[in-house]
Amino acid sequence: MSTLAYPSADFPGQPSVALDVPEGWEPVHAPGTTMAARLPREGTFAPNVVVNIEPCGPTFRVEDSLDQLRTMATSRGGAVSEPYAAELGGAQFVGCDATWPDPEVETVLQANLFHVASGGTGAGAHLVQLTGAVGGNSAEADYELIRQVLTTVRVTAWGVTGARA
Repeated sequence: MSTLAYPSADFPGQPSVALDVPEGWEPVHAPGTTMAARLPREGTFAPNVVVNIEPCGPTFRVEDSLDQLRTMATSRGGAVSEPYAAELGGAQFVGCDATWPDPEVETVLQANLFHVASGGTGAGAHLVQLTGAVGGNSAEADYELIRQVLTTVRVTAWGVTGARA
């Protein structure tokens, strides 16, 4: 009899993700997120960065995630930018910005990055999604802050010491 295990070479685990955040940022634990951090602020929108990792099948396309984001933003009366490519920490990402009006903070602006981390030959892959969000009067200035955090991302494939996914 054989033993199957997770994580293993046959069923690789999630990649690891690291981000550098400025002093004063705090970790945030929220259901449905892998990792999150924010710059705490009283009475106003707190700039934040969220990381989600989820398994995806061999037919998954990043365009599917971009379409979901576009649908969400337009349903709220907003829009998304044209997709762009970015290499961050040795990994290839596809990104786009999304914005929509919000009754509490006037406008929400998100910077979104998507990367598919391969699990190896014949193994599944994982979608790594990074989202930085800003809003309110300081959105323009805070946008550069979240972009700086997002550009520090490092994705490492499961079980591969020092390798980038």
